[in-house]
Amino acid sequence: MYKIYTLLLFLILSISANAQASIDKELHRTINLENNSLNKIIQKADSLAKAKNYPEAELKYDMVFDILRNTYGVDSLEKVDVKKIGFKIERFFTRQMKGYLKSMDVLDFIENYCDSNNDYKCLAQTNIRLGILHKRIGEYLKSLDYYNKSLSYAEKIDDAEIYWSVFMDRGGLFLDIGDLNQARKDFKKSLSYIPLDNLKKKGLTYTNISASFVGSEADSILYYSKLASLNCTSSSSTRRCTIAYNNIAWAYFLKDMPGKALEVIRNNIDLEKLTYKDSDELYPALLHTLGSIEYKLEKYDKALSYFLDAHKGFLEKNDILDLIRTKEDLSRTYEKMGNLKSSIKILREIKPLRAGQLKVKISKELAKNEGKKLLEVKEKIISHLEEKNLKIEKEVSKTKWLSYTLGILLCVALIVLVYRGYKGKIRYYQMNEQLTLTRLTSLRSSMNPHFLFNTFSTLQNYILKNDNLRANEYMTELSGLIRNVLKSSDSVYIHFNDELNIIQSYVNLQRGRFQEKFDVVYDIEQSVIALNPKIPSMIIQPFIENAIIHGFSHLSKKGELKISLKLINEALEFRIVDNGIGRAASEALKKETKDKSHLSIATENTIERLEILNKIVEGYPNVIINDLFCTLGEPKGTEVVITLPIIKEIRNNGTTQPEMLYNR
Repeated sequence: MYKIYTLLLFLILSISANAQASIDKELHRTINLENNSLNKIIQKADSLAKAKNYPEAELKYDMVFDILRNTYGVDSLEKVDVKKIGFKIERFFTRQMKGYLKSMDVLDFIENYCDSNNDYKCLAQTNIRLGILHKRIGEYLKSLDYYNKSLSYAEKIDDAEIYWSVFMDRGGLFLDIGDLNQARKDFKKSLSYIPLDNLKKKGLTYTNISASFVGSEADSILYYSKLASLNCTSSSSTRRCTIAYNNIAWAYFLKDMPGKALEVIRNNIDLEKLTYKDSDELYPALLHTLGSIEYKLEKYDKALSYFLDAHKGFLEKNDILDLIRTKEDLSRTYEKMGNLKSSIKILREIKPLRAGQLKVKISKELAKNEGKKLLEVKEKIISHLEEKNLKIEKEVSKTKWLSYTLGILLCVALIVLVYRGYKGKIRYYQMNEQLTLTRLTSLRSSMNPHFLFNTFSTLQNYILKNDNLRANEYMTELSGLIRNVLKSSDSVYIHFNDELNIIQSYVNLQRGRFQEKFDVVYDIEQSVIALNPKIPSMIIQPFIENAIIHGFSHLSKKGELKISLKLINEALEFRIVDNGIGRAASEALKKETKDKSHLSIATENTIERLEILNKIVEGYPNVIINDLFCTLGEPKGTEVVITLPIIKEIRNNGTTQPEMLYNR
């Protein structure tokens, strides 16, 4: 019986082994067939894409991506270059189909594949592409996050090519959102990673640097554009060289040399060979440059032709800002040609685009400030780590010297303990002051939303009246106000001239809101403007807001607001005088309407901020409010006297903001 069981067991094992061998053979044959099929599909998709049969090519690339996604982990597919095929599919979806979401799916797959293989170069390349895609759909902060991730991968492998790509693309992001100073820094950093013999990369980088200057810096634009064109003698028909010569021509145009600008284009760019490609920004930009030059030369027929072609390109590209600019140029050209009907028609077409322009501007402005804060945080972390490493090195060196002798070990240890105790006390007091400063910053930030909300409400009110010209002026004033407020949002002090600009912008906006129901007079000593001292920020605005809202809202006659300033004994004395209804009448109206405005909260916060400022700055801020009466005893307004010390020193590490440039 035992022998029978043994024979049966042997028979079963033999059958299982044969079956497994058959399965392995069939699986290997299936995978080999799949490899062959995959290569054939890729070749077919490439042929269709080359023939511009994009819908059919998309179906084939979808099939390839499905096969990769389902089988890339199988060992027999190692011969397939998953990364190369994946990036090819992504670029097709991005360039030909504008399918950014599908492109992101492909990149997510590539990222997972590269992560499983610890391929940091591939991870860096994937995050660069993700940053480009998110920038195209307007998600600027996500784009910046992906670029920073790719930079961290580049640091792990120390790859010069990746460094160059990251700084170029991240610089392009900063250029797009208007942070030209940071864009220029990134572009210049990328230069250090270019091999000496790679003239193409140098040309591209110099071209980007030239784009980071405003129109008033035409000499800088011309200088870097000429550097970009140094090796274009024999290859001026390339896209890179065409961009360089276009920028050179634009620089001469800005320098009021239209003849020289036209000569550069005619001698270096073959316009007959230049054609428009889908979403290509070069072709319409060059045509706009030509139109601007011909307009300057008073050849309005040619200028009109170029502007119309540029308009068509920007329309297909869906570039709102360039589209508005070109429409404005078209309107001016029609006006010069005497075709007022067409000029007015073009101007009417601009009106519905303004809302989109405002949305894009605000989105980019917010992204610029958020991106700036992220970079500042990163720089602080790096600085902290460097300081920490320096301290560690000092401690190691100190321990080494202490180990030389046991005789003085106790003495040195005692000195170290005393030093650390003293340092701990200093840190304790610094932390208390930091808590006080944090509370001050918190109070300030709680007031900013009220301030900005009222201002945006004013803008909304103005836009609904459909006054296009005034709305544009109002939007420009508001944009400058937002930029100045955000610029100073992290500091407890501000330069006087910046505070004065904020106050003037705010008063101008409120005058527009109240339909110029009140006039304003400024009496500012010129010596204070020349001195431009540091003062506590956002102290004056709440009292001006009180004067306008409570003083003039129910005033039957035209309001008068006087803002004066004198320098008295190392302090600034502000006087805000209005001819409003007075505090008593205002309080009575508030009780009748049961209105609890945020202005009282803002005033209370301001008073509390002044009390805190007494603790951390030299001098004594003070506020005095006087009710004004006429000879008959009737109220004729309110006077607020605010004394602010000139800040020479803050007794803690105050926040400082680096300079931020804005470009066209």
